[in-house]
Amino acid sequence: MIEITPVSLQGEDERGSNYMWNSQRTGDFMLCYRNAGSSSGQHYHEGHSDNKNPEIMYLFSGTAEIHWCPLDGDAIVITEIKAPCRVEIPILVWHQLIAVTDCCFIELNSMDDVRKDSVRVWREDFEKMIKVKS
Repeated sequence: MIEITPVSLQGEDERGSNYMWNSQRTGDFMLCYRNAGSSSGQHYHEGHSDNKNPEIMYLFSGTAEIHWCPLDGDAIVITEIKAPCRVEIPILVWHQLIAVTDCCFIELNSMDDVRKDSVRVWREDFEKMIKVKS
């Protein structure tokens, strides 16, 4: 349900590497650094903000896990992501990012988008909700 896409390597030499990515979105975006072991998210989006429908992020460095479950699902899925990659999370999918290592990513949305279109459900409460369904 979530989509993980590698970012395309365009060139590499002794200086480092170049990757290409494309975005149709414009405006203010968030640059995020997360420490290993930290957690972000524990929410879902309803689609009130175009920049959260879907949520798109690019992991630039490190490794993280996306823990996710559609609102009508009955189990949390854990998907490991390694930089560099693009992550797309549809609306009505509860999700949590856990940094496995220190990592850096951008979200193609602003804090205003987050305030307008994030429904917080703490993991413990979400786990209780999906146990009722199974």
